[in-house]
Amino acid sequence: MHVLRVVRVLLAVLIAAAVVGAGSSVLSARPDLQKTKHDVDTSWSTLSRQLDTRYVLLAQVDDKLRPIAGPVHALVTDVDTALSRWHDVYGRSDVATQVGAANTLEALARRLVATASASPRVTKNASALQALSPFLANPARADVANGFNKNVASYEHERRGPVRAVVASILGDDAIPVLDTTPTAASSVSS
Repeated sequence: MHVLRVVRVLLAVLIAAAVVGAGSSVLSARPDLQKTKHDVDTSWSTLSRQLDTRYVLLAQVDDKLRPIAGPVHALVTDVDTALSRWHDVYGRSDVATQVGAANTLEALARRLVATASASPRVTKNASALQALSPFLANPARADVANGFNKNVASYEHERRGPVRAVVASILGDDAIPVLDTTPTAASSVSS
């Protein structure tokens, strides 16, 4: 009987310790999540304005490439759709949705520039080359994107762990993707 009494007391102590540990984890997780989420939101605010300027330049490239037949034209249609999506979500949706739209545009911009670079029709079109030059020279996103991605990595680190993952999901702190910072290169497109 004495052993059962000791086991019950130890079990009650272990349960109380688990509850206190979980409670302190929950209480410490929320401020950490809020701070890192705020850092992500702040850096996204700066970066998204730069990206919007970049996408104005991309739209100008898109307009100049639209009348050119061939593979470039098919990509222009995709870029049109992605630009429309960006304008729909920019400043109106959560950061994760906006980053997703930006990542789609970045990927399409790389494909568009690579295809334009390989197209004799484009390399002989002066107005298309003039529109490409400012877009390719636009340094928007370099340092600011790296800072944003570091903030996202910190936020995602705070979201991990058995207790923090539960806290994050209950409180609506969803995953946020990083911005794709693969450079848009055009080795043979020149003005």
